[in-house]
Amino acid sequence: MRGRMQSTGAMGAKVCIAVCAWGALAMPALARDKKPPVPTQMIVTVVSHERGGAPAPTISSPDVRIEQNGKKDPVLDWKPLPQQATTQLVVLIDDALQGRSSANFSELQAFILHLPSSVDVALGYMQYGRAMIASGFDSGKVAAAKSVRIPTGIAGVNASPYFCISDLAKHWPDGGHPAAVRQVLMITDGIDRYFQALQYDPQDPYVGFSIVDAQKSRLIVSAIYFRDIGFPDRGMRGSFVGNDYLIQVAQATGGKDYYEGMGNPVTFVPMLREYTQRLASAYVLSFGAHGSGLQNLRISTKVHGVRLDAPDHVVVGQQLPMVAEPPSVSVAKVSQ
Repeated sequence: MRGRMQSTGAMGAKVCIAVCAWGALAMPALARDKKPPVPTQMIVTVVSHERGGAPAPTISSPDVRIEQNGKKDPVLDWKPLPQQATTQLVVLIDDALQGRSSANFSELQAFILHLPSSVDVALGYMQYGRAMIASGFDSGKVAAAKSVRIPTGIAGVNASPYFCISDLAKHWPDGGHPAAVRQVLMITDGIDRYFQALQYDPQDPYVGFSIVDAQKSRLIVSAIYFRDIGFPDRGMRGSFVGNDYLIQVAQATGGKDYYEGMGNPVTFVPMLREYTQRLASAYVLSFGAHGSGLQNLRISTKVHGVRLDAPDHVVVGQQLPMVAEPPSVSVAKVSQ
């Protein structure tokens, strides 16, 4: 009997310890749930799926759904990017691109010169893992267009495009004049020669680091696939792998990947025309986020004929320069 009582007492003590341990683990989670949402802002691009280039259907605040770690976040405000808000665009050219035709780059110059006045442009080249800026935002569109040149075509001169994205994110050349929107348009083959040049791996650390760096710095990264000089670009495998990485980065940051198959695009014109439309389709989404730091989220709408492109992670509490602060969660009309 005494032994049975000791056994029962020991079992009770273990149960008590287990319950206390569970409580200690659960309390932080419960505390997080009780914390009020933090007003957060981000850029969302509205993309029309309507045929014939028809404009996208109108989307209002109740049409937007935000899920953070599987739970719905309140929408505080949803509006087009204000006209007075500036967009900063860095056109980043891989200096190892192959091909000696100047036609594509003449098209790129025309694209730069015809961008709206609300878009400031800088022009840079991918060299040895760095984003080397040839013309800054303060120099103007004419200077940026004049800085466009035929790439050197030296194999390996770019290092990894993803080193260059991280470098650009950490050294964004705004000259102390922050903008509401930070866009990047890369022209590259997307191959990471420092990891898996001929085999796609979604866990590529350099691609992953570049995505996190871009998200923390509010960079929306888009890319036009263009082949480089070097062995990995000689076959289909390298082409597919490079484009898969570019898709991964674009989708994670709210951008777009442009790809026409193994070869280089005959012309940039339709891609640049669509990209210009994307710049004009930016909306400011204000919502109540939970947690801190970089958090996962999913943004969607049930409106037919439209898609919302947005980063899949955002820094909680992020505010956009030159955009009015969102209403506080406690007084805002929360969308259901």
